[in-house]
Amino acid sequence: MSAARITVATWNVEWATTRGRRGAEVRNRLEGTAADIFVVTEGRQDLLPGDGYTLDAGGDWGYAIEPARRKVLVYSRQPLAEVRRIDSGGGAGRVVTALTETPIGPVRLLAVCIPWSRAHVSTGRRDAAAWSEHLECLDQIEDVIGTFDVSVPVIVAGDFNQKIPRAKQPIRVADRLTEVMERWTCHTAGSTDDGQLIDHIASDLDCVDVRTWPGTMGDLRLSDHSGVVCELIPR
Repeated sequence: MSAARITVATWNVEWATTRGRRGAEVRNRLEGTAADIFVVTEGRQDLLPGDGYTLDAGGDWGYAIEPARRKVLVYSRQPLAEVRRIDSGGGAGRVVTALTETPIGPVRLLAVCIPWSRAHVSTGRRDAAAWSEHLECLDQIEDVIGTFDVSVPVIVAGDFNQKIPRAKQPIRVADRLTEVMERWTCHTAGSTDDGQLIDHIASDLDCVDVRTWPGTMGDLRLSDHSGVVCELIPR
C-alpha cells in the first residue's frame, strides 16, 4: 500500500500584512503547516512561502480595489496548470481552479471564498439581498464543477462562509451548499478543537488527520478565523 499523502491547508487571514508581530506570526503559521497546497483567503501575496508556485482568483470582487489584496490566493509546491477563474457575478474574484501534481499524483484544486451573507447588501455595490451573492456564487461553482474530469481527484478548499453542519444559516442556503458539494466529503465538518469552522477542506480522497489552530496567540489577534490543515490519501 502506498504511503503517499498530500497536505492541504486553508486559512482566512483577515487581510494581515507582513508587518509587525501579527504579520510575522501569520507567515510562521502558514509555513509551519508544510502544506503541499495552501489556500489563503482575504490575504496578500507576500504572506505566502517563496519556494513554490502561486496564483489568485483576481483582484475585483465588486468592492474598492486595493492592489495588494486578494480574496483567494493559492500556493502549490508544484506548477499550476489549466487555470480557470470566475470573473463575473457573485463568484468574481472569489473562485479559481487549477490542476497540479502532488505526492499522490495529479489533483484538481477548487479554491473559493464564497461571499458572506451580507455581501453587497449595505456595502460595496449595495444592490444585493441577504445571501443572494452567496447563492449566485454557489450556482457558478456548480457550473465549474460540471467541467471537471471525473477521473482526477478534486480538493475544494477555502472560506465557505457556512458552518457544516448547519448552524444559524437559512436551511435553503445550507441545503444548496450540500447539493453543490455532494460529490465530496467535507473533512472539516463538525466540531474541532477550535470550534465549528467556516474555512473548509473537502475532497474525494480519504482524510487521515485534521489539525486546527486558533485566530489568536495569547493577547495577539491573528485573524477572525481559525485555520485548518488536512492530510489526505487516495481511496
